Amino acid sequence: YARLVEADRESARRLDGHGNAIAQAFHHAILPLARPRDRATEIRWGLADFRKRFGREAEGLWLPECAADDATLGAVADEGVKFVILEPHQADAVRPLAGGSWKPAAEALQTGAPYQWSDGARRLAVFFYDGPLSRLVAFERAMSDSRAFAARVAERRTEGLALLATDGESYGHHESFAEMGLAHFLRYALDEAGITPVNLGWYLARHPPRHEVRLRAGGTSWSCAHGVERWRSACGCGAAEGAPNLGWRAPLRAALEGLRDRLDGLYEREARGLLADPWAARDAYVAVVLDRSPESVAAFLGVHAPQAAGGGPARDRALALLEMQRHALMMFTSCGWFFDEISRLEPVQILLYAARAIELARTFGADLEPELVAALAAAPSNDPAQRDGAGVWERLVKPQVVTPDLVAAHYAVSLLFEDQPPSTIHHHGVVSQRLTRRVEGSVTVIAGRAVFSDGGTGASWMRTYFAAVLPGQRVQAFVCASDLPDDRFEALLAAASGASEIPLPPGRAFRLRDLRPDEREKVLTLVLKRRLARWEAAGRDQLEDAISLTEQFHGLSLPLPPGLGEETRLFLAHALADAARRFSGEGYGALEALKAVVSRARSAGLDIPSARAEEPFARGVERLLDGLENGSADAALADLAQVAEAAEIVGLKDWRPAAQVRAFRWLKKHGRDSPAARLVGELLGLKL
Repeated sequence: YARLVEADRESARRLDGHGNAIAQAFHHAILPLARPRDRATEIRWGLADFRKRFGREAEGLWLPECAADDATLGAVADEGVKFVILEPHQADAVRPLAGGSWKPAAEALQTGAPYQWSDGARRLAVFFYDGPLSRLVAFERAMSDSRAFAARVAERRTEGLALLATDGESYGHHESFAEMGLAHFLRYALDEAGITPVNLGWYLARHPPRHEVRLRAGGTSWSCAHGVERWRSACGCGAAEGAPNLGWRAPLRAALEGLRDRLDGLYEREARGLLADPWAARDAYVAVVLDRSPESVAAFLGVHAPQAAGGGPARDRALALLEMQRHALMMFTSCGWFFDEISRLEPVQILLYAARAIELARTFGADLEPELVAALAAAPSNDPAQRDGAGVWERLVKPQVVTPDLVAAHYAVSLLFEDQPPSTIHHHGVVSQRLTRRVEGSVTVIAGRAVFSDGGTGASWMRTYFAAVLPGQRVQAFVCASDLPDDRFEALLAAASGASEIPLPPGRAFRLRDLRPDEREKVLTLVLKRRLARWEAAGRDQLEDAISLTEQFHGLSLPLPPGLGEETRLFLAHALADAARRFSGEGYGALEALKAVVSRARSAGLDIPSARAEEPFARGVERLLDGLENGSADAALADLAQVAEAAEIVGLKDWRPAAQVRAFRWLKKHGRDSPAARLVGELLGLKL
């Protein structure tokens, strides 16, 4: 992140104050489908976010999915943005600014040239990217040969600006190592082809529009052949093989738009007398979203809710209203409609935003869930198990809703594996008031009481909790709102460990499957790590026995008995992974341990599966390269030489690409001609 910000500064120094970075609408909503008020907020939040990160005003704004219409461009122009980028098919017609007749864009539009859009009152520059060149990068692996692609660019564009627009995922996610190809393309290949990399702010300052453009009517985008229908109807875009039913898209949008309208009505009613200007307050709330420090919240409330600035219930209510509005905006994130099924994680995620907005609305006495669920029932699912949007809500959304009890349960379970109580759990603050831990055999039990506070609204609540790891590695918790007396507390602690049975106070029991998916995975991983630690401790003794036997069979040229070789390989793989993990955490002698494992394997005539060692070994190399970048070059270079030797002996290869990228940054800073640089290049296989 810091390198991205610095790269923008570097580009501004190189290009007369015009930085490479551009802003984008904050929540990636399809702006032509947003109401004017919401569209303006998305743009204003995006520009405020850019300003905070890059320390300057944005010259350009990326429109989510390039979705545009006249109202959207007008809203962008209203905020002082200079340009946007669109796909050529989004233009309807062009003509010279000096006068003349309109010509079809398909015949006369020139990609790379700025065009002026105007509705008579507002103006905005519009660049259209080169579709064929961009598709070469996105779909035809152009970055696998950056010099050949630079030649294609030079051949296609002999003068003016060649403008490409691609997804960031094209560089390393969709195509492995394309980020390296891009680096070479920008640093070397373009220069060799006689092309200078610039940005649109710089180009626009030197080449103001000479033609004007008229957009196609109805709203258009770069990822839907039917305009913006992909985000509101069964247009066919995004349908996978088997032609699934896309009829859920329209009901989902209608359901969320209905919920939004009810949330807005509630917001205006409850904000009356609390927020000086409710909609101006929402626009300004991005300052709190970007910085939730007490100072930032106090400054915001001082301007927009003076009576809430002193804290107390008024503060909690004001922040709850604004958090409700934030989640109402997030409900329209574009990916919720992009794919082919309402039970995918993307629609589920936007429904989780809706669930949070509904939960906040309940604090003001409004239950908006029944109407939403009734509307979702009209959205058919292609998954028979879900049936429709109402089924998705009940089975996939509601179990993930974060309630005060669930926060306490997550906290309680986390304490089973931590020595000290943390002061936060996710974005909630925690003040521990009491904590007791007991370990008896295979049973671990903790019990306590804590006060939790919502990181967004400031609302707080107290919970008493119990959690246990029981025989069979079963994890469970119990949470109640009661402030139990000491004798009752101790009795429940004994009951939780299985020493007795007594009735539970009113509360809720949680099993592992009741926790959020990410927390379930975290808990199971911690349980597994504890078990693996015990296995590996025992395994070291068994390894020595197994490998000694294997060495004797190998030394006498005798065939191994069935199972002995497989058992020994398994133990060796564990030992190799353990040494790699120690190396990743600065374990002394870990590299020698890696080589020793391989040496023992060779003495027994066995190869070792090394897959489990690759990832921790790569982390260890990253740690060494941190030292190289932070100034301790001599020690880091000596260690790097040992790393390369150990990796060669063990047969580890996955660490090298990431290490080469890190080394490139170091070489860029220190040059390529020093002895240290030549050694780094030699060790990492870099051609300098």
